[in-house]
Amino acid sequence: MNIEIANKLLKLRKENGLSQEELADKLGISRQAVSKWERAEASPDTDNLICLAKLYGVSLDELLLNEENSNKINNDANIEDEVDTVDNLEEDDENVSPSSSKWVKIHEFGNSIFVLLMVVLYIFLSAVYDLWHPAWLLFLLIPIFATMLNAIEHKKFADFAYPVLVTLIYLFISFNWNMWHPGWWMFLTIPLYYVIAGLLDNLIHKKNNN
Repeated sequence: MNIEIANKLLKLRKENGLSQEELADKLGISRQAVSKWERAEASPDTDNLICLAKLYGVSLDELLLNEENSNKINNDANIEDEVDTVDNLEEDDENVSPSSSKWVKIHEFGNSIFVLLMVVLYIFLSAVYDLWHPAWLLFLLIPIFATMLNAIEHKKFADFAYPVLVTLIYLFISFNWNMWHPGWWMFLTIPLYYVIAGLLDNLIHKKNNN
């Protein structure tokens, strides 16, 4: 037996306050057998190793491996986990379809162009026609446009910023035709929209799964 394991058996026995005879009685073996283990002259069989591990409240690895080997095994396991993680990430990247990646780029580019367009249009209308108000309503079109693209991409009606659209329409007709009342009734369509959108999204989801 390895001398380090023998020393560990000796140390564990003393830490648990057992004499060689008491340990031998618990294992159903002779005291001489225990003595040989601790002098590295013999090795416990598998059954006795299991009993020792249970008795001392340690794992077989802790019982048989020294600290250096145990750390090496843990490090190897960590390296394998890291490799698996990298492999999984690579597989995920491979699973991203070219069309999906292309759509994301178009989405980002379209959003950027639209934001720039709204800024330029607002400055133009404000500077040339003195429409600082209500031309600022143009900026509400930005989240409307972005969420519309997102809804199309994910095929989810609920992703569309319908409340922003309602707000835009309400403010526009109210500023121009003073229809604050009864124009507010348009906001009552918001919960109705999401009920219908949820039903449509569920139908699309079920259809795709089938």
